[in-house]
Amino acid sequence: MSPAATAADGLRHTYCRLCEAQCGLVAKVEEGRITYVGPDREHVTSNGHLCVKGPAMMHITYDPDRVLTPLRRAGGPGEFEPVGWDEALDDIAGRLASIVDRDGPDAMGVYFGNPAAFGFRHMAFASRFARAFGSSKIFNPVHVDTGSKSLACQLVYGPGHPYTFPDLEDCDVLLMVGANPMVSHMSLVSEPRVLQKLEAVSKRGAVVVVDPRRTETARRFEHVPVLPDSDAWLLAGMLNVIFAEGLAKEDLLDARVEGWRSLRDALAAIPLQAAAARCHVPPEQIAGLARRFAGARTAACYGRLGSCRGSFPTLVNVLIEALNIVTGRFATRGGWITGASPFSRKTPPRSIYDQFGPPKPYGEARSRVGGLPLLGGFQPGGSLADDILTPGDGQLRALFVDSGNPVMAYPGSSKIERALGALELFVALDFYVTESTRHAHYILPSTTFFERADLTELHVLNAPRPWVQYTDAVIPPMGQSRLELGVYNDILVRAGRPPLLEAGDRSPEAALLRMMDELLADAPAGDGVGGLTAARLRDEFPSGLRFVERADAEGGWDRVAYVDGKPRLWNEIIAGEAARLVEATRGAGDHRLKLFGRRKLRSLNSWMHNDMRIVRSDRPTLLMHPDDARERQVADGGLVRVASDHGVLEVEVEFSDDVIPGSVCYPHGWGHAGGWTVANGLPGRNVNELASGDPQDWEQVSGMCLVDGVPVDVAPLPAALAAARIGDRP
Repeated sequence: MSPAATAADGLRHTYCRLCEAQCGLVAKVEEGRITYVGPDREHVTSNGHLCVKGPAMMHITYDPDRVLTPLRRAGGPGEFEPVGWDEALDDIAGRLASIVDRDGPDAMGVYFGNPAAFGFRHMAFASRFARAFGSSKIFNPVHVDTGSKSLACQLVYGPGHPYTFPDLEDCDVLLMVGANPMVSHMSLVSEPRVLQKLEAVSKRGAVVVVDPRRTETARRFEHVPVLPDSDAWLLAGMLNVIFAEGLAKEDLLDARVEGWRSLRDALAAIPLQAAAARCHVPPEQIAGLARRFAGARTAACYGRLGSCRGSFPTLVNVLIEALNIVTGRFATRGGWITGASPFSRKTPPRSIYDQFGPPKPYGEARSRVGGLPLLGGFQPGGSLADDILTPGDGQLRALFVDSGNPVMAYPGSSKIERALGALELFVALDFYVTESTRHAHYILPSTTFFERADLTELHVLNAPRPWVQYTDAVIPPMGQSRLELGVYNDILVRAGRPPLLEAGDRSPEAALLRMMDELLADAPAGDGVGGLTAARLRDEFPSGLRFVERADAEGGWDRVAYVDGKPRLWNEIIAGEAARLVEATRGAGDHRLKLFGRRKLRSLNSWMHNDMRIVRSDRPTLLMHPDDARERQVADGGLVRVASDHGVLEVEVEFSDDVIPGSVCYPHGWGHAGGWTVANGLPGRNVNELASGDPQDWEQVSGMCLVDGVPVDVAPLPAALAAARIGDRP
């Protein structure tokens, strides 16, 4: 579609690209400007559902603080001047080529994250850009998010296996560990109408939320409060009950699963009473939960962010897989399933890692700092600062940060800032001056999702009700904003490297459309629909197309990536992590308060806080149980000093019996110091300052950072100091 048609007035069908739900949107364009964004009530999956963040992207698109022209550093951090695209790209390409020629390919790297993470093949383009220079330095937020889930799936089902998820359509009992779908819309599950689905599950049986906080989801359903960073013991206790009471499907396990007896025997070393003491859940409640799960007609256990960021994240996710497998829930309707791509007949199906090329076998490629294994080809993101600051072969000297904010995403923000300032070349592709990009030599303006064509591809495998949708750009790119694909391609051409675009591509936009059509051409026909193209999807199915009504649950066995089709519940890595858990059970433990995170519906990491419509009711506070507060003589609404082994923060405390005694809770993504008119004036601090940036303190098998369950001491500020701080509050 031409730019003129893209800007045509009227209602335009599109979809949100802020999370896996990818809800259908309708945008109204008047005189070339978006004036309204609302739900697409005809959408084949979201059916009119929408949260507040999708419409808020209209205000971000027109934010006065948005970067709309290339910027070049003209002084200290945050001091920039406009520069022409050609001048910027020529200088960047020349400096980058010189650095790589002098110091080798791993002297350059790429970090990418939100908000472009859900764009069509966007992460793949960023990765291919780095690899065009021969670099293996590709970073993203996976090591504070999904990394341990990815590794668990690869260990259990084989390398390259896609994510597992619950079949919500026929599930009777859904056990959720560290997940809050009322806010996150069921991360790693593409289901826009999740509340409706959870309500249906609850009516059939139960939705049980395991979490240190009575979350928005837990308030609506059932809540099992646990101590932060204790999920491994709860799951081990449940599995021990299931094995001991003959509730495991042993005939199925003997025929189709490897290593289950070894896992059973290893977990037996953790008595139920010891597991209960660690997670602060009574042993009879653990046993009852296990019997209830195993005895249900259909059931699934689902874990998300809270299960991925503690001391045993890979083992926790392996135990979630094990709980589903040993009770016969894997690859069953209403149970624990994998999806089949509507874009290919390939078996095993495409995972997100197919976009980045085949990863090396686990453990073969390791990080320069810390010697940690790469996950799916991604470097441990927590080591970014040390990779820049540590001299020697492979020292990172040039970095491209694409729609990411590592200063706010990873532990040790002050060290990351110091590292970014030490780079010879730092280029950011973004539409804001963030806490990270303020240190860049160049900021190159990118587009919002309203300004780009797109196809739902990345998380289509995770949809209980699969669908595909194409959207044109709603409006042309504002100012001098450009697609990242075109920027990467122009730098490669100027640096004498192989381009990302093919010779016949007239533009980056045309190249994207060609790639989408090539992908759709391989899609199997369904319901008489074949020969799909992006244009046909746009014209005939503007609110999306569903090939099938439900994901193929039973086909999950055929999609196991191991040659023999058998999942593994035991190998050297699982054995080592199980032994570590047994050893920790015998230890004294750390009896300080355990800090864990949260976010509200109106917040998305660090980059949506510059719209007052979104953040006006979102004040970051440290949630603390009244019993813990009284013991420490802390006053409700007062200022406290929160101290870990790695940092100290002064924050406002709020009493709440929603958090389990022995824990405190603070949201991530706050404490702004970028080019934000609104966000810089908001209260809050960067909670990641309390987490360790030392690789030795992370999980060694995955490189996951410990950011939930951080031991802390909390004490009131002296009255005079607190009064002074209150006077400084925004």
